[in-house]
Amino acid sequence: MKGCADLVFEVDDPKRVYEALAPETLDLVQRSEIRLETCEEGIRLCVESEDVVSLRAALNTWVRLIKIAMEMVLV
Repeated sequence: MKGCADLVFEVDDPKRVYEALAPETLDLVQRSEIRLETCEEGIRLCVESEDVVSLRAALNTWVRLIKIAMEMVLV
């Protein structure tokens, strides 16, 4: 079973958040494909996985990474 999620995070400075996180998308060890991009609303995260377990794990990781990056941009 394949799983996918498409999330948009409202961010005041999406370019800075994107630049902080972009290198993490190059990690080939993951069982999920990650796409991160800026959009009008902020940061868009697209996750595609081979199964629900890896989708959940990737979402947990990336939501936490985006939250931390957003907090750091505010400082």
